[in-house]
Amino acid sequence: MSSAASAVNPLLNIDTDFRSYLNAYTRSFRNHVIDGQLDYAYDSDFAVRQKIIGLSGWNKLAKAINTTDVTAEAKNLFTKCERAGALKYADIYNILKRCCERLELALPIVLIRKDYDRPLIYSISTDMIDPCIIISEKLIDLCDEDELEMLIGGECGRIQNNHCTYCWAFTYLNHNSDTYRPTERSFKGHVNTQIVGALAEWIHYSDMTADRASMICMTNPGRFTEIFCGLYAKGYIDFFGRGQISLRLDKIRESIKKNKTIAARSLSRDTSHTELERRAVASAEFLSCETLFAWRFDLEPPDHHKFGGEVCDVRCSIILSGGQ
Repeated sequence: MSSAASAVNPLLNIDTDFRSYLNAYTRSFRNHVIDGQLDYAYDSDFAVRQKIIGLSGWNKLAKAINTTDVTAEAKNLFTKCERAGALKYADIYNILKRCCERLELALPIVLIRKDYDRPLIYSISTDMIDPCIIISEKLIDLCDEDELEMLIGGECGRIQNNHCTYCWAFTYLNHNSDTYRPTERSFKGHVNTQIVGALAEWIHYSDMTADRASMICMTNPGRFTEIFCGLYAKGYIDFFGRGQISLRLDKIRESIKKNKTIAARSLSRDTSHTELERRAVASAEFLSCETLFAWRFDLEPPDHHKFGGEVCDVRCSIILSGGQ
């Protein structure tokens, strides 16, 4: 066929290659992996975990957690929990599906605990245990759909970023009487003080990654701060034993609004914020990050200037360093 005919008929210029179709209409998980980690993950989250792996005593602790602690927890849960599905706890299951579609994550198992006396959500995952998200019935009673979407999205992010072993290692530190106590804690030795310090530091960084996963999963990510504060105002206490009923939403919003107009090099630290308030302010930086819109093409970008992932991490680091 002549070039003239090709120019006349625009249909002949359409690319019908199947690979082109896949690239255009599906997203590859690999497109979101940079240097061995997901592009939305907070850089310090990965860096500190790499540091922990090299510390003396970590291998024994991690082995105890992965081969005994998590296995015992899973065995206990599967004998007394109900599994959420299309027919039972369908609302929870539908939220999970929505979150996993947005994060391009295979559906984990969701188990509903009726025996736990406080609102709680956490996850387990090892090479021997399929990923599971555990939700207490008390949490379902406490939360509305938006809050559950935020929390389930965060746990999907923890599964996707391999947080489980490190989260469970934190239960050995006894930082807080409200920290979740698993069925089994088989490691009987002394936890290296370097590991203790690194894990205490890592928790703040892992929150950033989980919160970013939540925003990717949320129907309206712009409501993250409002929903986050509202949840804790109800008395929610997380897996690590942290809670604060009196989160100052107005002050948090004021800081977020102020930060939007300030470049990273001029960003100042506000030491008057509590730990959870700093977390809320730092996490909100992701709402202006290009990475969020690379995952969620359906969202409208903000009117103000967007920035890349590296700049977002730098800004979060400055905010989080305001005293811990």
